[in-house]
Amino acid sequence: MKKNLFNLLASVVLLSLVLAACGGAATTAAPTEAPPTAVPQPTAEPAKPKVCEVTDTGGVDDKSFNQTAWEGAEAAAAAVGWEAAYLESQQQTDYEKNINEFIGSNCDLIVTVGFLLGDATSAAAKANSDQKFQILDFAYSDPHDNVWQQVYATDQGAFLAGYVAASFTKTGKVGTFGGINIPPVTDFMKGFEFGVNYYNSKHGANVQVLGWSTEKNDGLFTGNFDSLDDGKRMGETLMDEGADIILPVAGPVGLGTAAAVKERGDAYLIGVDSDWFVSAPEYQDIVLTSILKRLDLSVQAAVQAVAEGNFTGGLHVGNLRNGEIGIAPFHNMDSAVSPEVKAELEQVTQDIIDGKLSTNGQPINPFKVCEVTDTGGVDDKSFNQTAWAGAEAAAQALGGEAAYLESQQQTDYEKNINEFVGSDCDLIVTVGFLLGDATSAGAKANTGQMFQILDFAYADPHDNVWQQVYATEQGAFLAGYVAASFTKTGKVGTFGGINIPPVTDFMIGLQQGIEYYNAQKGANVELLGWSNEAKDGLFTGNFDSLDDGKRMGETLMDEGADIILPVAGPVGLGTAAAVKERGGAYLIGVDSDWFVSAPEYQDIVLTSILKRLDLSVQAASRAVATGSFAGGLHVGNLANGQIGIAPFHNFEAEVSPTLQAEVDEITQKIISGEITVLNASSLP
Repeated sequence: MKKNLFNLLASVVLLSLVLAACGGAATTAAPTEAPPTAVPQPTAEPAKPKVCEVTDTGGVDDKSFNQTAWEGAEAAAAAVGWEAAYLESQQQTDYEKNINEFIGSNCDLIVTVGFLLGDATSAAAKANSDQKFQILDFAYSDPHDNVWQQVYATDQGAFLAGYVAASFTKTGKVGTFGGINIPPVTDFMKGFEFGVNYYNSKHGANVQVLGWSTEKNDGLFTGNFDSLDDGKRMGETLMDEGADIILPVAGPVGLGTAAAVKERGDAYLIGVDSDWFVSAPEYQDIVLTSILKRLDLSVQAAVQAVAEGNFTGGLHVGNLRNGEIGIAPFHNMDSAVSPEVKAELEQVTQDIIDGKLSTNGQPINPFKVCEVTDTGGVDDKSFNQTAWAGAEAAAQALGGEAAYLESQQQTDYEKNINEFVGSDCDLIVTVGFLLGDATSAGAKANTGQMFQILDFAYADPHDNVWQQVYATEQGAFLAGYVAASFTKTGKVGTFGGINIPPVTDFMIGLQQGIEYYNAQKGANVELLGWSNEAKDGLFTGNFDSLDDGKRMGETLMDEGADIILPVAGPVGLGTAAAVKERGGAYLIGVDSDWFVSAPEYQDIVLTSILKRLDLSVQAASRAVATGSFAGGLHVGNLANGQIGIAPFHNFEAEVSPTLQAEVDEITQKIISGEITVLNASSLP
């Protein structure tokens, strides 16, 4: 614009000069005041999306995992057109402060590095459910749906490093030490020892590992991750005992060990997290290899997921199979490692990937979780499908497999369970109260088999059955409040499949939410299809007839309902079809987010009552895999994140900030106990 304006003015001046040269004396006209020219101001560019890293006390240039994560953040930002920022924590009290500073800085993803930031990240994630986080090298035992929890099978890379070290040592002794005796550290040391032992068994050797014993679960530790002097002393101690290859697992502390090795000579170092040949070039002549933990790729994957709108919290595991774990090239030492050892390493790597070789002392048989559906089938867009998503996620996280058997009729329940009992399933998951008797019989007849039944619990002991129930009335209360605020006719409808607690708890909570809205707002919204007083309402008598669902929806709309909650599994899809066909009404989904699971009805789904069966299956699977499985009652609720309502998606603009604030406040009041929500067992 400025250039065009300059050209225009220049033309005017030039023209005036030409006219003056060609003509006589100019007639001077009375000056007129030209209207001011409006010059458009440049519009401010919208802020770029941003990935933000909070380091631990090692700092962003620690030549270890903080630095590797930061390289990933920078690479990810460049790839998707984002910005990257970091805050270094000088002390542990900085963790919470730095995270909160980034929460107020419009970060699209906040990355926190290491287990020491676990508590601060958890607190921030729970207080800011819309903020996406990634924590590296740590995972939570309870649900954190907005936290990508990245862990690594470092024992696999360390196993390879141990094998190489055993083949390379001249003294027959290799050493290791750690920062603190915690799994993210000891997993390296354990894998290293197993790799040495495997080399010994293959070659009839007797290489010793100094500084760690898996049998005792103890070894040498500095107690910190920052003292280079401690690292130097540890290196000197291990070399004094005869070690000529040392694996320090203590972040920057290892640089002190490197200094000791370089000073003394005749020994070599194995780096951790990043390729120390590159990240610590001053020690290139003593670095044999490094155990690579590709935090950079993990950060890039999480940023990409946020950018593409498919970010999911929960466990993510880096391993040899997906390339996020490995060992670095031998660089200067390449000619010293024999072709035979390199070939053996390739075979060992493949054996680990194929599950033929254990790197952590655990059995090599892969974990197997097996689901038996009810008659709704695994693709019911409801609780069978949600449970299956959890089984698949659990199998992926645990490096195992998932399988399912669909029940076409009720007589299939026992048959399918017995088929899985004979199929080496570590956990058999059964879905719904209808499988209660068959699951009980299977559990009592096979006391060594672990079971999980979803949406059901037993009155008598079943020690090998994880009995998962849900406080669905809490989520339904929120949905009822929203429905009452949203209805234009003043009438909300609901119906169920069968009059049983797992169904009626939704309907009971829905009515309480509507009544709470009426009391708070002086309104008179009416609920059709259910009465808490009568403990009865509309039921199809089944969970599979879409025609029945359509008829129920039409009946409720005929009576004036413009928002309908169907609690009948796939039957609700018939209701959705009726609502979409007629228009002027909306649907509340159950169990899963119907905006996602039934995309053909996105334009009529107001929200959904979420019952996170997927998280329950993952929790039970993880418990079996880690030996911490316990039968008995497990309850999902608002407090632990296994119950809630879905985002409003297409209706976000129509839901006022005031209503959203009220829903948030009600949620906290239910969690704190200030609001009591009744269910079928507590309804008077």
